[in-house]
Amino acid sequence: MKILAIFTCHNRRELTKRGIETLALNKEVQFDFVVVDDGSTDGTVEMLKSLPAQIDVVEGDGNLFWNRGMYKGIEYVKEKYPDYEYYMLMNDDTKFFEGIFDEMKPQLKKDTVLVGAICGDKGELSYGGIKYVKGIRYKKYGPEAQDISFDTFNANCAIIPHDIFMQVGIDPFYQHSIGDFDYGLQISKKGYDIRVYSKYVGECNDNTLQRTWQDETLPKLERIKLKESRKGLPFADWFHFLRKNFGLGTAIVRSITPYIRILLGTKTRYSGS
Repeated sequence: MKILAIFTCHNRRELTKRGIETLALNKEVQFDFVVVDDGSTDGTVEMLKSLPAQIDVVEGDGNLFWNRGMYKGIEYVKEKYPDYEYYMLMNDDTKFFEGIFDEMKPQLKKDTVLVGAICGDKGELSYGGIKYVKGIRYKKYGPEAQDISFDTFNANCAIIPHDIFMQVGIDPFYQHSIGDFDYGLQISKKGYDIRVYSKYVGECNDNTLQRTWQDETLPKLERIKLKESRKGLPFADWFHFLRKNFGLGTAIVRSITPYIRILLGTKTRYSGS
């Protein structure tokens, strides 16, 4: 069985190499790759081309970041590689567990997205399935949540069946984050099931909040500046996401809320890839 894995990378050659090599530690499931390299200068492209796996490298100019890199990769795959039964969205900094996709294979279904939850190096949940519980508030779940059909997911490891993959695409409006949440929401809105596999599939620590706009130890003006950076939560991206998925009223109110919380010094917890 072959799965086509898609990811975006930038200047983390050794982590990228490790992620690909750990996927090779399966016997019944073979991975081919389409990799969007967003202007790496550390030899990542040369490394990718030297590996024995089937890897098609799509080169970016350094300005794609995660979301637009994934958009470019997915649209490229739809045109050039439309015949795979399953596609996988992944992050290259994940260390996948040996043989885990051989174990997962019997649970793959053609009408269900199967999310591989990721744990940190202490065994705690990092990335998984997402369930909205109240308005825009959500809860993240791992392998324990076998009876839940999710609203969306972190795209650190998500296996998408062919028909769903061809119907739904990533919205190129987003610069870096939020795109995976939006993508999963479009899938669930079409009535498809999103489930989490019964075991952790790999290891990757959750992103730290230190030196980000959610770091409450930083000066308020610096936090606002970081929020509006590409890797933060830019106003336009957040407003677009809220309006698209929760309506105009929610977008108007909730797009302003982060600034109020920063100025008041109260907690801010927002997530994306």
